[in-house]
Amino acid sequence: MRPSGLLIGAILLLASPVFPQERAIQPPLIVGTWKLNLEKSTARVPPGVMEIRQYSLRPDGFLVGLLITSNAGDYHYLQFVAKSDGKDYPEYSDQIVGDLVAVGRPTRRTYAEKAIDEYVTEWIDKVDGRITAQGRKIVSKDRQTLTITVDGSSQVRIYDRQ
Repeated sequence: MRPSGLLIGAILLLASPVFPQERAIQPPLIVGTWKLNLEKSTARVPPGVMEIRQYSLRPDGFLVGLLITSNAGDYHYLQFVAKSDGKDYPEYSDQIVGDLVAVGRPTRRTYAEKAIDEYVTEWIDKVDGRITAQGRKIVSKDRQTLTITVDGSSQVRIYDRQ
């Protein structure tokens, strides 16, 4: 082989995919918007109430938003940023934010979650460091249903992907 042939061969070898291509990183299955399905849920929810959850991926974790509305025109929200690392993160609601603005203090509520696998996450709510609720968030294998359970309770919230 002539020197120019060796050079062309070396260039082609270096340009070809010697190493397998890395797969694009898929976002966690829970990312998206979910609407509470009252017919499938066992949670006690007043008539006319609608809940929508949204999970957005950020470099510092998930931005989680929960919007609750009713036929009376009321709305409430819950929002926080958290990683699935089991640590506590501050949690804010419309009532908490109003109180914090009035007195200038941080929230007493925190949220923590820990991923069990790509479908299941354990979560914990606390007030002043004491657990007030805990359970699991489970994304169905077809990725269309989110089920939220509360330990020690028969209340189950089932959400449909929007």
